[in-house]
Amino acid sequence: MNQNQRISLIVVMGLLITVVIGINARQTIHRLVETNNWVLHTYKVLSKAQRIESLLTNMDNDMRGYLLSNNSYFRSDFERTSRKLSAELKGIQDLTSDNPIQQKKVQLLTRLFEKKVARSRSLLNTGQVQPGVPRLDSLDLYLTLSGNFQQVVNSTVDHEDQLLEARIAQSHRSASYALVSNLVGASATLIMILWAIYVLYRSLNKSNLLNQKLADSEQQTKKLLEAVPVPVVVVNHEGKFYYANQAASQLVENIEEYDPHDDTANSNRFFRYPDGVPYPREQRPTYRALQGEATQVNDIELRMNGKRFQLLSSSSPVYDASGKLQYVITSSIDISERVQSQQRLQEARTIAEKAAKLKEDFLANMSHEIRTPLNAMLGFSELLETTNLDNDQKEFIRLIRTAGKNLLTIVNDILDISKIEAGMIRLESIPFSIQMLTGSIKAMCQGAATDKGLQLAVEVDPDLPTVFMGDPTRLTQILLNLINNAIKFTKQGSVSLRIEQGEGKIPTCVPVRFIVQDTGIGMAMDVLPTIFERFQQADKFTTRYYGGTGLGLNIVKSLTELQNGSVTVTSAPGKGSRFTVEIPYILAKEQINFNQPHILTPKGNQKPVRVLVVEDNLMNQKLVLQVLKHLGYQGHVAENGRKAIDVLQEATFDIILMDLQMPVMDGYETTRYIRSDINSTVPIIAMTAHALPSEKEECLKAGMNDFLSKPFQIEELQQLIRPYLPKENVTNNVVPTPDALPPTGSARFSAEPILKMLGNNLEAVVEILGTYLNDTPEDIEKLEQALNQQDIKEVKRLIHIQKVHTKMLGMNEATRLILETEALIIAGKGMEAITPLMEPYIREVKATLPLIGDYIRSQSHTIA
Repeated sequence: MNQNQRISLIVVMGLLITVVIGINARQTIHRLVETNNWVLHTYKVLSKAQRIESLLTNMDNDMRGYLLSNNSYFRSDFERTSRKLSAELKGIQDLTSDNPIQQKKVQLLTRLFEKKVARSRSLLNTGQVQPGVPRLDSLDLYLTLSGNFQQVVNSTVDHEDQLLEARIAQSHRSASYALVSNLVGASATLIMILWAIYVLYRSLNKSNLLNQKLADSEQQTKKLLEAVPVPVVVVNHEGKFYYANQAASQLVENIEEYDPHDDTANSNRFFRYPDGVPYPREQRPTYRALQGEATQVNDIELRMNGKRFQLLSSSSPVYDASGKLQYVITSSIDISERVQSQQRLQEARTIAEKAAKLKEDFLANMSHEIRTPLNAMLGFSELLETTNLDNDQKEFIRLIRTAGKNLLTIVNDILDISKIEAGMIRLESIPFSIQMLTGSIKAMCQGAATDKGLQLAVEVDPDLPTVFMGDPTRLTQILLNLINNAIKFTKQGSVSLRIEQGEGKIPTCVPVRFIVQDTGIGMAMDVLPTIFERFQQADKFTTRYYGGTGLGLNIVKSLTELQNGSVTVTSAPGKGSRFTVEIPYILAKEQINFNQPHILTPKGNQKPVRVLVVEDNLMNQKLVLQVLKHLGYQGHVAENGRKAIDVLQEATFDIILMDLQMPVMDGYETTRYIRSDINSTVPIIAMTAHALPSEKEECLKAGMNDFLSKPFQIEELQQLIRPYLPKENVTNNVVPTPDALPPTGSARFSAEPILKMLGNNLEAVVEILGTYLNDTPEDIEKLEQALNQQDIKEVKRLIHIQKVHTKMLGMNEATRLILETEALIIAGKGMEAITPLMEPYIREVKATLPLIGDYIRSQSHTIA
């Protein structure tokens, strides 16, 4: 309770006690006066009674005198006394009107008086019997009435005496109560006054002590503020200067004149940095703090004596206990040097960013410039492998391809390192299946392992959940690096990948452990701590003998840590190496069972497998639909990626066959949209005319599960999609193949490839050949127009489509010309290089069309 509250309590209690004492005194006095009035009233009644007794005696004496002397004086005096007695009776009757007992007695006196008066008149009228001899014998009755009257008067007086005694006692009690009440009231008042004096004394004493402490504290605060090396200014609630420490006085001249409300007095001091305009008054920290808003700004520039100081200024309001604003305290720090340092750092950062951008652009351009001839080299080497070569030439081609692939790996590693350094790696969070991903990785690495005679094993823990949320592209990159490294450094034996659940599982997140183990050359213990650093390998012999840059493991470590994971290694020379990667993945809401049997055909009593074919070419659409029909699947066609997305938003499919090159939206963009925006886990298999390693990797990065080269055999499609379909949709049936093939055409073309694709379904083959025969003239005309217009992009697009057709129709010469043309385009050659190849290609196709027409007509009779 504060001092004001104590004083208020004292005043209220004093007033309350005064009111109570006053009310009690008034009631006490009222009772005392009333009691005294009754005492006086009783005295009046007694006085009347005595008067009546006296008048009664006078009347009796006058009556005797008159009867004895017959003197008229006595008679007159009797009459006067009689009237007085009558008046007194009337008076006493009024005085005893509050007392019924006395009223009855007064009424009795009145009746006796009336009888007495009547008797006296009779006596007065009768006179004397003889002259000088009165009739005293007639006076007995009169005196008897007087005696009765006197008895009633005595009774009335006795009663009033009793009342008088009682009322006097009541008066004494009232007087005593009044005395006690006055004493109690006086005592209470005295106690209240003493308590008030005590409380006020204590309050004043505490107030003095508090003021002294406050003064001491204020003095101590000022000393502390004086010791603060930054300027501190305090203004009161009106904005008037109150205090400034020494640092503020040294910084600002005439600080006592500072007034945040006076714009004129301060506009020549404070400016906004870096604009250089006067700092608006209403935006200054002190002014805003006076409005109750704590503020900090770092763009105030103080100009004094030709110098400029950039300040970090903070202002805060200070309130008293009642919440009323008392002061505003402002502190300012000279940050001029800090700002200059930040500017220099920003300039250095800008230079560094520009340098990083230049490096990134340089690496991107160089990687592009290197990739282009590399892809051409790899493409030409593949073409050379299809020709007749001796053993030495085949070895040379193998060495060319190996060197090209190694160089391409180096370029990819350098580009990845650049992206990691620049913080440009963006992790996705899309649903993916560990089983599907590892199956694709095994398919990509199996060839390299087989070439070296190594066994490649992939094992997935069956208890591991099937679908996770994460970045399958980066996981693929990590595992490919580790497995390719293991294959590279292993001469004989095996390379294995095991996926299992790590420790510390929580309901929504599972740590997944990937273990890559080989039986290769191994590493010494002393090199293991540095093996994940850039450009580090086990020793110089390893670098010379096996090659490489030492970037792969650093990329593995960086990508793993970006996904909140860890990577460790154990190894020993001659005993192989074991790399363990553990990454926490969030469980996907939808879990699918991907454990499948070995042979795949639809069950008759189950819902048919639904396959979405995303393909823009009509002939390819019919071909794939016929293959799916032959397998017993339901095929649905979407002409481009945009229409495929629309279809997927309306219906569900078990698998998607995705062409890569389409108008409107290509296969890569469509796949990324399906994975990220639709958030679908439906398996997607790429259909590509020529799956180069870089193209396969791009498919996996986009989110596709596998790839299929066109043209393909029906068994290839069946085996490829087998792992991706639900268990209930497959049985152990196999696709029947006829024993004999129908005639397959001429030397320029062969229907054998397409017959194999369609399970020797001659009717379907004839239909597709008819489509090719109808559409090809228009396609050749477009190709000729593109050649005439020097549109190399259109040429590339058209021959990419036609390459699939020439392959599936056994048009070997046309296919060779297309492959050579594509290799030239990849190598960056112009129209002058590809036109000499395209002209014989067009002639070859035009010459083949009549032969296809003859084949269709010959087989139509067989079908009929």
